[in-house]
Amino acid sequence: MAIAIDQQYIDDIPVLIVHEQTQQVAPLPVMVYFHGFTSAKEQNLPLAYLLAETGYRVVLPEAIHHGERRGNISDQEVQFAFWEVVKHNLTDLAKIETWLTNQGLLEAGRFAVAGTSMGGITTAAALTQYDSIRAAGIMMGTANMQEMADYLLKGIESQGIELPFTDEELQQQLDQLKAIDLSQQIEALNDRPLFIWHGEEDPVVPYNQAIEFYRQLQEAGAKHVEFVSEPGRDHKVSRDAMLSLRDWLTSHL
Repeated sequence: MAIAIDQQYIDDIPVLIVHEQTQQVAPLPVMVYFHGFTSAKEQNLPLAYLLAETGYRVVLPEAIHHGERRGNISDQEVQFAFWEVVKHNLTDLAKIETWLTNQGLLEAGRFAVAGTSMGGITTAAALTQYDSIRAAGIMMGTANMQEMADYLLKGIESQGIELPFTDEELQQQLDQLKAIDLSQQIEALNDRPLFIWHGEEDPVVPYNQAIEFYRQLQEAGAKHVEFVSEPGRDHKVSRDAMLSLRDWLTSHL
């Protein structure tokens, strides 16, 4: 089997599309996989390859202010734009799904979304916005937007960096996160299959947020949720985690 990697632009979004070479124009089940903060689409090619081997088409989009879309923006400006990037990912997702459908590349609505870190946060947010997502994977991300926002702000303040917002502007940004905070609207999951993986020693996205969200799901009686916890693992998706996501996806989509 030969796996093809196609470079495309979907509207203004640079993407890599990974699929079996003889199936490049055939309708297939699709996973859109979002990369993490300060990462780039190419860094998720190993996982995309594993999924393509099993018959999936994987779309790897480039987030705004990253990779090919970096533009003339400083590292500090990117740091302050974290939630702007997440929200822009959600807009990009709608464009990607529409394009896949119009091109006849999406098989019978078999549409999944997943991502690493910021990409996992994007995935959780997307579940509050798009009913068309049939299955989702949060890889060392979080579904608790407001708690994560507070955590990020404390990290910035601990570095002695002055925020470029007034208190009122900051509060407006935090209030806007309520609409995409899956932890505050568990019912939005609507029993769609969800895979959650997190390293227990993650210093970037707190492991306790993943545990807390999983407990929320259990208390709410959510079905089709799988939580994988990896002891000793920091903020890096392991090969075992990639294989677990692949195996889970093949049984749920």
